[in-house]
Amino acid sequence: MAEAEQLSRRDRVIVDSGWGVKPDDQPANADEAGGQVPNVVPYDSAAADMVKRILQIQRRGFNKGSRVRVESTRTTIIDINGDALTVEGLGYGEAKLIELLKHLGAAFDPKHLGQVAPGDSDTREYDLSRVWAWGAERTG
Repeated sequence: MAEAEQLSRRDRVIVDSGWGVKPDDQPANADEAGGQVPNVVPYDSAAADMVKRILQIQRRGFNKGSRVRVESTRTTIIDINGDALTVEGLGYGEAKLIELLKHLGAAFDPKHLGQVAPGDSDTREYDLSRVWAWGAERTG
């Protein structure tokens, strides 16, 4: 019995990457979360782990994101059900916007987005479909 417990503990360590293991009873959408997870999050530029917090909130209460909408003063992550998580205050010119988009898997050009002036009235929407080719992280 001790061996089975040890294997179970080992599996938990392998699976948990620091973002937390997604439980089987996790809500399938924002309606099922029932207010446990906010739909609007204020952006705190001073928080070093703000991107991680946003991603954890999105993971806990929403399905996999399908697109992200960036506006001058907010960013909205829309999941496959159409449920939206809005980050108020995270818009063009914010340092962590590009980092968040990369973590979400947005198909965008970071160089071009970095040149958009803060306060720009355009709304940009990106698909969350970027994937890495197998072995792309290997240098040689």
